[in-house]
Amino acid sequence: MKLLFVLLYSAGILLAQSEDLERLNFLIGNWKGNGEGFGNSKSVISSTYSSTMNDKFIEVINESHFEPTEKNPDGEHHIDRGFISFDNARGKIVYRQFNIEGYVNQYLLNESLSNQNTFVFETENIENFVPGGKARYTIKKLSDTSLETIFDVSFPGKEYACFGTNRLTKLK
Repeated sequence: MKLLFVLLYSAGILLAQSEDLERLNFLIGNWKGNGEGFGNSKSVISSTYSSTMNDKFIEVINESHFEPTEKNPDGEHHIDRGFISFDNARGKIVYRQFNIEGYVNQYLLNESLSNQNTFVFETENIENFVPGGKARYTIKKLSDTSLETIFDVSFPGKEYACFGTNRLTKLK
């Protein structure tokens, strides 16, 4: 009887985890687009969101190529990778993002700012950034084949400021 309870309980947790990430399934696929901001530079971005490890995680890979600017005549190549998961203990969606610049952002989905088409992730921790600084990453579903991402940063004692916006189209 105990074994049956453990199996049913475990299956319930796994199913709940998949269901909690299900509302982000529109992201699954390959995306291409353009960005602006990030130091007044324009960029070309490609993003991949893939369900992985028995649908327990959504793997995120973003790669941006920034046009040269006066301050950065060679342009810039940005890469970030991460995983979105569901933390059963806290009942929260978590996004862990690793950036080529050495920053590691751990975001929580802010349910009070999110809805069925807008998902607002706010950092609970940032490694290798200004102590007390915060970041916010917003994903806006504009349609089944188009989305916008917004990256905001807040330095200690300051309000959030938009560092950049990307507009992406889903590839077929």
